[in-house]
Order: sequence, then structure tokens, then C-alpha cells
Amino acid sequence: MASTQQSAQEFLGNGRNLLTRSHLNCDPVIEALNQCKFFQTHELNSIESVENSQDKINIILDIVIAKGEEACYKFLKILDKKRFQVIPRPGLVLPDLHHWISCFSFQDEPQSQTANKADSDPCTTYQGLLRWKARQILDDKWNLSMNFLKNEQKRKPFTYIPLVMDTECSTVAKLKKNKGYKKSRSKKLKTYIPTDKKMLSPKDLLMNDEKSILLVGKPGVGKTTVALEILRLWTEEKSIPVSYVFYFDEPLMRVFSQSPYPQTLKDLLFQKYICPDEESDHVLENIESNSENVVLIFDGVMDVIVNSVIIQLMEKKLLKDAKILTTCRPEAEDTGYLSDWQSYRVEVQGFNHKSIYEYFKWMLGTTDDIGALKNPELFSLCSVPLYAFIVAACIFVSPAEARNKPFTVTEIYVRIFRFCMKQHGHQDVEHLDKYIKDNKRDIINLALASYKAMLAKTVNLTDLDHEDKSVQNAFLTKQFWNPSTTSCKVYAFLHNTMQEFWAALHIILNPDKITTLLDQCQSDEDGKYLKYIAPFLSGLLADNLFELIKCLVPVEQIKATRVKYFQQIIDTFLYTKEQNQEGDCEQFVEADNILFVCRCLYEYQSADACRIFLEKVQYELDLKDQTLDPYQCCVISYVVNQAVHRKIELDLIDCSITDPGLKLLLSSLKNLKFLRSTSMLKSQMWRVALEAGQFSDFDSLLSLFSFKMHLSALETLDQKVFQRIGEVLKNKRSAISVHLILHVNGEVITRSLQKAIFDSLPNIEVIGYKQFTYLFFSHFF
Repeated sequence: MASTQQSAQEFLGNGRNLLTRSHLNCDPVIEALNQCKFFQTHELNSIESVENSQDKINIILDIVIAKGEEACYKFLKILDKKRFQVIPRPGLVLPDLHHWISCFSFQDEPQSQTANKADSDPCTTYQGLLRWKARQILDDKWNLSMNFLKNEQKRKPFTYIPLVMDTECSTVAKLKKNKGYKKSRSKKLKTYIPTDKKMLSPKDLLMNDEKSILLVGKPGVGKTTVALEILRLWTEEKSIPVSYVFYFDEPLMRVFSQSPYPQTLKDLLFQKYICPDEESDHVLENIESNSENVVLIFDGVMDVIVNSVIIQLMEKKLLKDAKILTTCRPEAEDTGYLSDWQSYRVEVQGFNHKSIYEYFKWMLGTTDDIGALKNPELFSLCSVPLYAFIVAACIFVSPAEARNKPFTVTEIYVRIFRFCMKQHGHQDVEHLDKYIKDNKRDIINLALASYKAMLAKTVNLTDLDHEDKSVQNAFLTKQFWNPSTTSCKVYAFLHNTMQEFWAALHIILNPDKITTLLDQCQSDEDGKYLKYIAPFLSGLLADNLFELIKCLVPVEQIKATRVKYFQQIIDTFLYTKEQNQEGDCEQFVEADNILFVCRCLYEYQSADACRIFLEKVQYELDLKDQTLDPYQCCVISYVVNQAVHRKIELDLIDCSITDPGLKLLLSSLKNLKFLRSTSMLKSQMWRVALEAGQFSDFDSLLSLFSFKMHLSALETLDQKVFQRIGEVLKNKRSAISVHLILHVNGEVITRSLQKAIFDSLPNIEVIGYKQFTYLFFSHFF
């Protein structure tokens, strides 16, 4: 109730300190004032020139107060009308600006209450509260991320860098599958009805007509980023016709996967998310009767869902017209509830080449350190946005090292561990090891809690001493719970891969648990989550990390652990449980198992271990029918390059591989005996090889492809590429003539390619074609 008799200018001047001390969202106020032509151009420019929110508020207040009473009244009126968009929620921060603004007596208050009845409607008010909640989630997650980087970066707003998203399913979604038959990941992809493979955006997902959307992707690939961008779009773009958006993150979804609570829709929306300030029954009725304007985001769905409310929402028994967007890892999609959930499936694949550079340029605020990405291993990691984020932090810590040496994923996490410890203790580099030793007890407790949480299939860590001085504050974040549960001390890492790293740290500190862990990894129920500890465990056993972790684990203990257990780690993930029990290791090895073991070997960085693995698979890597990301290509290339006395047979038939991935595979040609692939992939490999300025092993490529050069005339290639074709054919060492296979569109190819072909005719024995091409030379003669 308004109570003050001060003028608007006096009231605003007296409340200036309150406003500048609070985290206001200035954008809606600036927009509203700008619409009524309140600011002059230079005033608006001065506001937009600063990023610090407090500085921005001070400039706005200077301008408003200087314009006098009428301007101050207009500003307060806008602040009151848009308070749920601008001011933090009441009760969460002090001072309570909602109470402060209500104390000003607006002259037209009685008429305003009648004229703006819609603005005081509890549903409209709740929608404003939801937008405030969405912004708080964005700000909280972003600020936590920025703790790893330079201080000046912390105030940068959340920014979405485009991710590759693709769909292989139509609006009909998935074909029904036999529940009793567990398909491999690659085969399961073929059970979707194919559609066009256009690049999707988060806005496409929010605005399309699909009501059940499944975002699938590996850990750290950007699923949550897509969900957060949807939240941002909804809060900032007026054209989006959605009234209510609810976002439930992975920690909450883990709880819902194991608990029957909440038991009603009202409890889910109002108790576990945010409660209306008034007339909750009326708001719920509006949500139910207008469900076509509702979006629910379930970020991190598990394979098992026991909560009946979540199930009813996903099955459209509640809010039947609402859009349900879920995210999950591939293993959660393959089994359990999601395997039969009819949905529009979208695969999040991470950054493409352009986005990686855009991300680093934006994140670091400069192009000076982008040279670090010329390191091919480092670049391959950065297709995964989470790894790109961590690499950015490593570039900040040591730009020279990032440029000059490869990083394994484990080394990146170890460096982040040391970086966070240094920040927490304000330690010089030479004293950091001592600080880590002094806080070893807290580190051991956190590692144990991480491992226990993984066993319980949750990201929530409990029973921790989370005092202000504890090192756990350097790594954990308090979960965003409903105010009624704030007394619960529940914490989690910034990302679940960091939890997996800490669980591996617990295992290396307690190596007697390795056998039990490996047994659990081979169970269908626990293995698909616990197995992610293994690559980090392999990395922590590597020689190149001795110096970085010896302050926690004695070097002799690490050496003894790997001698005793590393071979067991490899066998556990290379063979099935039945093969290990029966000692029958001569059978076919699944491609997924080969890829996972190669990942562990890359983290371990041992040529001898790679050669033992190659002996086990008889120097045959059968990866047919796989979708290989650049990081997987990096680990395959590493393992292949360790072969010495025997060459490898690599089967890539029906594989889908990006150009950066192929570039990495091309670096290992010298160690290949056979390279099997489709003609289209061969054409892609030739293009990548010809475009790569530093690649020179064309003789190996010709030999592996039986002296058949596959070229695509469907693509516009650089003139230098055409010139290089002629050079390759003229300079090849072998006297064997080349069969040229052209992939053309049926009528004509470029004059540049025609010239390259005819300039090299003495070295070409046969010209073959894919598709009908009898007219293609017609313009040449």
C-alpha cells in the first residue's frame, strides 16, 4: 500500500543507494523509456557503453533525476509496472525493492488500478515471476561458469554460440521398437524416419509445432546450453507466443527419477519451481486450460522415471497441449522409459569449426591466444562446448603451454583443479602443492562424496562440511531449491563430468576399490553411468600427470596401481561380461567398446598399452556404421599411430565423420594396411586432404584406396585445390596409373577440374563416374 508523501524526485534520490546495491535488470526499463523518446542519443549511448550493471543504474539515475519531477515520476511508474521483470524477487535479497516501490504514492493510483487491471491479474503477475526465475537461472549458471575465467569476463551476459543440431526423425518421431531387443547406438539411429538435415536453432525448437522434443547428446555437448537459450529467448523476445515456461535442471530430474514426490501437478510447478504470490488455484486453472501456451523443460532425464506426475506430463495425460522438451545422454535414450517415448528427436552435436573460433574470440575477448587452436588435438576437444570452456580456462592459465603441447581431457581437469585451488587459497605457484597437501582432508571428503553420489546415480552431494573456508566452495554450487527446502545442504558440481573426475580421484586414492568398480561397470544397471570414471582414472595413472598430482597421491602408489590394474581396466571395457567370465576374447568386439577403450588409452598416453590393445583386437578396428566426432577421431588416430611392427585394418564403412575428424585420421595413414569406406567418404577424405596445406602423404592415400582417386564435382573447390590434384598425380612415387572416380551431378563439371584432369591424363588409366554424366565434357571439346 502506498504511504509516502515525498515527491518523485525526492523519493528516487532517497532510494538511490537501495537501487544501486541491488541487481536490477535494466533492459526493460531502458526499452520502455526509449519507446517514449525519453533519452537523447548521447544519453542512450552513454548507458549502452557500460557493461557493469551498477554503473548502468547510476548513469540512468543521473539522467532521470537531472530531468526533474515529471521524469522521476515516469521512471518510478515504469519501475512499478515492470517490477517482476526488473527487481529481484521479494524475500530473496535485501533491501526488498518490491516493498520500497510500493511505498510511493502514485497520483493516479485509483484510476491506474482500474485502467491496468490486466497488469494486476494473478496470471500475468505469475508470468512475470516465471520470467524473473528464468533470468535468475541464467545468471546463476553463467556466474558459476565465469568463476573459472578472468574477472573482467564475469559481467558478460549469457551468449549463445551456435551449436550443430540435427534430426533424423519426422514429426511422427520414432518407430516402435521391440523392448526386448537392445540395439546398438548406431543401429538405433536407423530406426528413425529420415527428414531433411537442416541446421536447427533453439528458437526453431521453441516455435515449431512439435509437442514432445527429445534432445540427445553426449556429456558436455551443449544440451543444457540449448535449454538455457530457450529460457533467454522467452524472457527477451516479445514475439514468442508462450505464457508459461518451467525449467527443471539435472539435479531435480535425478530426484524425480527416484522419488514419487511431488505427487500433483500443483506441487511440481508451485512447490518444486516457484509459487504464485496469490490465487494459486486460479493460476493453475489458467495453466491447465491454456496448456498450448505452456513449455516444460526437463533437463537431464534418466533412463528410469518413477514419478507419476512427470510420466503423465510426458504422456500428455496432464497439460496435453503443452510442449515438453527433454534432454538426455545417449545411454538414457537406449533403454528404459525414453526408448519408447514418441518424440521429435534432435541430436546436439556440439560446435562446428566456425563456432569454435567464434566461441574463443568471444570468451577470451581477444584473438591473441587463438593460435592455441592450431594444436589439432586441442582443437578436436573443443567441438565439445564444455571442453572448449575448460580449454579457454587453460589458455588463460598458460597460453604458451596450450599452444605447444596436446592436452588430454584428464590433464585439462587436473589443471582446472589446481587453478581453482590456487584461486581459493590465493597461493603462488611454488606454494600451491603445499596448500593442496594442507587441505588434503577436505579434498578426500569431496572425492568420496562424489563417488557415493555416482553410486546413487545423482549429481547431488550431501553430508559435506560446506563452511566458508572449505575448499569445497571452490568447486561446488548450491542447488536452486524452493525456499521451503533451503535448509537442506545439497550441492553439486558445475557439470557432471567434473563429478566423474572427482570420483576417479577417489578411486586413485583408494585403488583397492578398482575391482569392485569394474565389476559394477559391467552391470546393465550401473555400468552405463559409472563407466565414465574410467577415462579419468586412466588419465590419472599417466606419466605426464605425475608432477601435477604427486601432492595428493605418491608417485610410487600410482605406478603400483597401474601395474596391477590397468590391464584389467582395458579388458573390462573391451569385452562383454560373458566374454570376460568365459575367457573367450576371440569373438567380435563391438565398435562402441573399441572407441571407449581408445579413449582410455589416449588418456593413459602409453605406446606399449596401445600395442597390447592392438594385439587383442588383432590389429583390426571395425568401426563401421558409427558417427565419429573429432575427439573420437583424435583418440583413434593416436592409437593407430602407436603401431610399430604391424599395420592396422581400419573399417569406416557407413561412418559419418566431420572434416576436422577426417583431418586427424589422415595423420595416421602410414600405419594403415587397409582403409575401408564408402565412395562418398573417400571423396570427402580426398577433398580434406587436398584442402589441407600441410598434408603430404598422398601416396599412402592412393595405395589404401587401390590407386582410385575419388573427387566430387558437386562442390565448389578453391582453384588451388584443382592445381594440387594435378601436382599429386604428377608427383606420385608409384608407377601404377590412377583410376579417377568423379562424383558429378549429371550434366557438367567445372572447367578447372576438367583442366586438372586433362593435364594429368598420362597418369590416369580410367575415368569412372558416379551417376549419369555422359554430357559432362560437352563444353570442353
